Amino acid sequence: MTAPPFPSARSGTPGTPGTTDAPESEDQGRPPELVRGPALIVLGIAVLIVVVGIAVSIVDTGGPPAAVVTQVTLADKSVVQLTPATSALSSIVSDGQPPTDILANLAVPAGSTFVRMLNSDRGQSQFDRTVTFRSRLTSDQVLQAFEVYLKKTGWSRLYNGASDLAHTPGTEVLARKGSSDGYYWETGVVVSPTLPSGSTIFSVELFEQPEA
Repeated sequence: MTAPPFPSARSGTPGTPGTTDAPESEDQGRPPELVRGPALIVLGIAVLIVVVGIAVSIVDTGGPPAAVVTQVTLADKSVVQLTPATSALSSIVSDGQPPTDILANLAVPAGSTFVRMLNSDRGQSQFDRTVTFRSRLTSDQVLQAFEVYLKKTGWSRLYNGASDLAHTPGTEVLARKGSSDGYYWETGVVVSPTLPSGSTIFSVELFEQPEA
């Protein structure tokens, strides 16, 4: 008489040789470990995006992003607050000119009021426009504020002296800065003597040079 088959120790089916059940893992029931590979890939992509963003910024502006200068300190230690050109000179902005990297590095004393705008190019030549303001600062304060500001924001001074504009007597500061559009841009700031009323008239001209 043949003995009945015994259950196999390597099979879930009694007496079926050659099949093996996977042994129960001691880790069953534990939370799965974090999959580090994909996480590292995501982190790498994030870092790459940041690096590419910085590189694009450098290419677009012709250099590292400039720190925003919101005030300047004069020789007598007085502080002059500034209004950025993006708002102060908005009346002359047209079709993407002046470039953002030029406007971002230009400002006027805060509290200056708009007087008039002059469009010299009239869309027929290189960009050349002027905005005139009135300030409650003295002419010396306005002039010194521009001298300090233009130096801090990387403009190269070309001239500082008496204005040669017959219709605008005063002192002129002329400076130049390269732009991401491939051109040099110049700004001419003319500050008139302080009026008896205590206010000062000054103008800011921006014009594009034909070649960088």
